[in-house]
Amino acid sequence: MAIIGITLGDPGGIGPEIVLKVLKKHSFDHTLILYGTFPTNMSIPEFPVIHEAKGIKDIGKDVYWILSKQDSDLISGKPSQESGIAAYDAIKQAGEDALNGYIDAVVTAPISKHYIQLSHPDFIGHTEFFAHQAHDAHVVMSFFSDKLNVALLTTHCAVSEVSSYITIDDVVAKMHIINSALKSFFHISHPKLALLGLNPHAGEYGAFGNEELVILKPAVDTLRTQGVEIDGPYPADTFFAGNYQKYDMIISLYHDQGLIPFKMLSFDTGVNVTLGLPYIRTSVDHGTAFDIAGKGIASEKSFLEAIILAIKMLS
Repeated sequence: MAIIGITLGDPGGIGPEIVLKVLKKHSFDHTLILYGTFPTNMSIPEFPVIHEAKGIKDIGKDVYWILSKQDSDLISGKPSQESGIAAYDAIKQAGEDALNGYIDAVVTAPISKHYIQLSHPDFIGHTEFFAHQAHDAHVVMSFFSDKLNVALLTTHCAVSEVSSYITIDDVVAKMHIINSALKSFFHISHPKLALLGLNPHAGEYGAFGNEELVILKPAVDTLRTQGVEIDGPYPADTFFAGNYQKYDMIISLYHDQGLIPFKMLSFDTGVNVTLGLPYIRTSVDHGTAFDIAGKGIASEKSFLEAIILAIKMLS
């Protein structure tokens, strides 16, 4: 039996709603601990409240609620600096508990970077926060579904800055993280990786940029000598026409390059996974949807898949 921490996300968004929908419709043979704040206009079950995750193994299988309380100032559909603080406090505590070994995995509901940044200006996102909290662990943002798997070489940065973050050493290191994760967590004995190019037509031999020639191709050559099965760099515009189906993981150079095709195919069922942390972390592949929060119409499918995948990775 595993202990899984669940963060509720921004109380003004759909996070608390989709968490409760999953818990109402499904049961899990594991201990679940909720971190975060419910909005005051939401009816919630009377979960057993605990003060800390340490020692939870002595309590047994159930759903527990830690750290938080209903806040009269937090309402569904009305995000604020306070809702950002609540979301931040939840992920901070869950990450600390995972690093201390009190919980085995963290599953996160969506947050708003903007509202967290009102109090924590340096906050970039879940992935970067957990990596820094884990002593600057080298991590990879990845997305899994039954249609395709995508990993991002860079995460939340301006497109104009992407090329400055790409180095041979970084590509090689992240491909090894992906390769190892596919073997250990997904039991793929010989993962097949595909690396996309940065420039139009993958640079076309330097006509439209040289990152493919001086960084990506040398990195691929190095990885092959180290036993990693990787192809590329491929032109991204034609790759998703069907070639992607041959690979266990497609590595895109920047956020939208990989996530546009991923979300077109798997928006309701995709799962965000942070590879490289000393614990398992999964999440939904969508945002806070403040415009529909509190209306009871948000889909919980991605969050359910995030819990299921975390359990699978623990097995």
